[in-house]
Amino acid sequence: MGQENESTVAGCLFRSPRLKDLLVLGSPCGRVGRVFPWLRRWHDTIAKAAGDPSGADAKPGESDGEIHKHIPGRGLVSSSALGLVDGLVTNLSFLSGLAGGVSSMDFIRFAGVAAVLAGAVSMFFGGILSSRSEHELFAADSRREAYEIRHERDEEISELKELYRKKGLSEDEATMVVTRIAEDEDKFLEDLLANELHVHESTLQSPYLTGMVLGLSFLVGAAVPVIPYYIFSVKASSAYLSVALSLAFLFCAGAWRGRLVQKSPWKSGAETLLIGAVAGALLFAIGTALVFA
Repeated sequence: MGQENESTVAGCLFRSPRLKDLLVLGSPCGRVGRVFPWLRRWHDTIAKAAGDPSGADAKPGESDGEIHKHIPGRGLVSSSALGLVDGLVTNLSFLSGLAGGVSSMDFIRFAGVAAVLAGAVSMFFGGILSSRSEHELFAADSRREAYEIRHERDEEISELKELYRKKGLSEDEATMVVTRIAEDEDKFLEDLLANELHVHESTLQSPYLTGMVLGLSFLVGAAVPVIPYYIFSVKASSAYLSVALSLAFLFCAGAWRGRLVQKSPWKSGAETLLIGAVAGALLFAIGTALVFA
């Protein structure tokens, strides 16, 4: 029974509300999912990679036998949000500054696409290195704690008892729990890592999957400000539409982030929009003042 509960709790850590729920119902973004169907397909890919079996056809709030929905693939969801917002703000600011000082549309288009590709590749490899570092740190912590269990067992048992007492257990209760856990070396190590160092193997994501999510998310976000420059041949019209489209997308991305962290979608969307607007306006002013030729 205890193992079943452990499995259930661990699994609950990785259940997530779908982006489609936010895009279609109950959010300030309204029907953006219909305007950007590719965004919904992108999210479905991320959700499946994160372990959400419900897929694109599931209804908002629908669960696979769970009473309460939780966030699946927590690390992947946060990586996708980071990549989206980072890519959009970075390229919006870059293109706004460039449009303020460069008159050639061909140069702006080329620079915009180059920034998209360079940023996506950088985020891909950065995500791999970051995730691999987390795996290596976890392995180092595991080796150290395993050594201490073998050579300083009584001290480790005392430390774990103290941790359970701080959680509200009595001396007898803590002794009973730790004694049972210590009978299994693997469970003993797992419990020490979880309670003493606050790390667990189940929270680690595949380095290549993390890199892929970061890179693709950056690619999607950074591509939004570039699109208008390929639609219009007039720089002013392209710049205005780029800013408007990017700010709308920023608001929706911020609202999604707010939904995930259980904040007001309106407030979170407004915060993200404000950051992007300030960054874009600042670089546009700098580009105009310097008048790059």
